[in-house]
Amino acid sequence: PQHNYNIHPRQGRNYSHCYGDDEQVDEANFFQTAQIPGLLDGADRVHIPETFDTDLIAHCIMIIITTKVVAGEIHISLKRGLKEFGVKGEQAVYKELDVLHLQNVFTRQDPGCLTSNEKGKALESLMFLENKQTGAVKGRLVADGSKQRNYIEEGAAASPTVMTESVLITAAIVATEGRDVAVIDLPGAFLNAEMDEVVHMVLRGKLAELMVKVAPQIYRKYVTLGNKRELMLYMTLQKALYGCLRSALLFYLKLVADLEGQGFRLNPYDPCVANKLVTRAQMTLTFHLHDIKILHVDPLEVTQCIEWFKSIYGTDVRISRGTTHDYLGVMLSYSNKQVRISMADYVKKVINGFIEDIHGSASTPGAENLFQIRNEEARVKLNYEQAQCFHSTVAKLLFVTMRCRRDIQTAVASLATRVTEPDEDDWAKLRRVLKYLHGTAYLSLALDASNLTFMRWWVDASFAIHPDYKSHTGEVLLLGKGGVIGISRKQRLNTKSSTEAEVVGVDDASSQILWT
Repeated sequence: PQHNYNIHPRQGRNYSHCYGDDEQVDEANFFQTAQIPGLLDGADRVHIPETFDTDLIAHCIMIIITTKVVAGEIHISLKRGLKEFGVKGEQAVYKELDVLHLQNVFTRQDPGCLTSNEKGKALESLMFLENKQTGAVKGRLVADGSKQRNYIEEGAAASPTVMTESVLITAAIVATEGRDVAVIDLPGAFLNAEMDEVVHMVLRGKLAELMVKVAPQIYRKYVTLGNKRELMLYMTLQKALYGCLRSALLFYLKLVADLEGQGFRLNPYDPCVANKLVTRAQMTLTFHLHDIKILHVDPLEVTQCIEWFKSIYGTDVRISRGTTHDYLGVMLSYSNKQVRISMADYVKKVINGFIEDIHGSASTPGAENLFQIRNEEARVKLNYEQAQCFHSTVAKLLFVTMRCRRDIQTAVASLATRVTEPDEDDWAKLRRVLKYLHGTAYLSLALDASNLTFMRWWVDASFAIHPDYKSHTGEVLLLGKGGVIGISRKQRLNTKSSTEAEVVGVDDASSQILWT
């Protein structure tokens, strides 16, 4: 579907090449059972492709809200929070409601003016309390947007997010050109976007009581009693409150409108990359929801851009300046006209989260038997717990390979074909990959873009290496040093010779080659 800015939401990645023809690929189940990385690690920066099942989207939203654990700060429900934090918890809830009231996030709604259908469609309100490392307690109000799935078309609420390829390519170019880099996070960014439809929300019980205390002259007369004799207060949302299905899209449209008003132009290949000439040099912005990276050769221009964002979205902006940045779960370190990309902390989390202890190291991620599979009668399948762990770990490793660990791509691509019914041999192969990562956790991908006028794509194929005699393709893009884009995948059809396999490999890579 098209949005106002002629932007097509990016399609979900297709992993069908990892499976044989006789295996049906269920993308939603693949990632749902695998607990795709991002849900619990850097949960604010999760993108669920529009092709995924809507029930999975709602499930992911609730996981993000209710189980987020970042730097020791834990979100817990209102009931538990009030019991645990007492007066401090109630004060935190009151403060959050007061801030939202002053920001005109919602207005009171006379329940007598609502039909029974409108009341049924009203979103439930959810308040969560966060125990900060400083000892302070912070409240956060969100809406439960699950009811909106009944009348918002699938995909119509998707917000574009910056492509991984764009992040890596711009990082390489910036390093070579010596641009100054800043990464900013806009807290409460969604609340800067206006709602473009009528959305009602209901506050119940303690939330309704505290809302009345915020402004009794405004809200008291609109409080009603529900079927269970609980207080109810209906609201009409004016701003894109977190939890509504279209909040991210509404913020994206506002951000794009603000940037275009300042003379920025969206990149035609990625709607989350914007460019503008400033003092005869290009300024580039890449944005993933409210995480924005600003790139320009003049640090003063970067500072002025940050000040502009503050003037629009508030002064409470988290800013990272310097040569090392944590952006979308990836560490970017700039020096000597190159950038080093690493995910050491994430790799260690994957290893520590494995159900068996991983010690020692392996010289390579895959052995000679990587693509070999026993006959069905000789296979020993994993038990349920091991199969779930295998599935989850492979999905997390796919997340790593797409960003910085090109060295394990072939091994992980092979293991991804085995997630439906893994056996003990697959388990041993996965353990070898983890042992290799254990010994190379701090290995980084070094990139530069020393020759932007000459991009080199390398494509090769290994003939009939899979058990069903399909071939395997490897692709890599170089702008100078290091593989900016790297892909390893199973071919989708059988070929009769190694020459034909290489022709098919080039055809598989052609879309990416033309994109660059």
